[in-house]
Amino acid sequence: MLRTLDPSMLGLTHPIKELAPYAAKYGFQAVSAPRQVLEDKNAAREAEAALLDSGLSWGLMPLPADFYHWELDGSAFEQALEVLRRWADAARVLGVTHAYNHVWPCSSREFDENFSWTVERIRAVNGILRENGVSYGLEFLGPHELRKFAEHEFIHSLSGALALADAAGGGVGIAFDVFHWYCSQNGAMDDVMLMEQNIDRLVAVHISDGVLGRSFDQQKDMERRLPGVSGVIDAKTVLARFRSHPNNALYMAEPFEPWRTKLGSMTAEEAVRTVSEAIARVEREA
Repeated sequence: MLRTLDPSMLGLTHPIKELAPYAAKYGFQAVSAPRQVLEDKNAAREAEAALLDSGLSWGLMPLPADFYHWELDGSAFEQALEVLRRWADAARVLGVTHAYNHVWPCSSREFDENFSWTVERIRAVNGILRENGVSYGLEFLGPHELRKFAEHEFIHSLSGALALADAAGGGVGIAFDVFHWYCSQNGAMDDVMLMEQNIDRLVAVHISDGVLGRSFDQQKDMERRLPGVSGVIDAKTVLARFRSHPNNALYMAEPFEPWRTKLGSMTAEEAVRTVSEAIARVEREA
């Protein structure tokens, strides 16, 4: 597994050439790609040189759309696929090999209809990425508040995400977020064990912590803490178990607010150091 710095998840707007030396200094092995490097060849060359100079690999590839949102109509989906084709080709040239999308836990469609609709879209997205050497994962969303954004509940657990991936075929994998796991299963180990049994399908792991004083079903999706801050979520155990198996997944911090705002106001070095120290809190027993 590669320890990854994902600037977009952290609210960091510094260019790769500024972040890369600090990422290497503070123990990261990869940095996720910003959109600019997939759209601008000059930006790509500059960023690639910075990573090489620092001995780093590419992390996640950004994707151009929320592909499985019930309001993304067919025309918008096709337009997004055209952008994806260009970006995936650029990712292949650069050597970016990991990507993911979340699947919403609700829909305007009833369950069976939405399952078929989602699988069809997954096949289209994964087909483009697979042709360009990009491993693609699905992320389930656990917070209970998100299940009420549309009329019908949909998949919100690892087993459900695996069912979608199996139905789509083509080697579709999983992005496992410890916050969503906690919110979905109240920290039960069932899904961790299930992921271990499918470890070759693990594409990415997002680590964070929950908010003290809130039960698992009261946590808010956009309000999280840096890994190991509150102790609400046992990310140490999850990460240790996943890292005990050989796999090529990326792992990274995704704390959302208020930390994205705080990190975004820091210097590049302060932000990278802060995130590294947080990740280290849940690596020590890994």
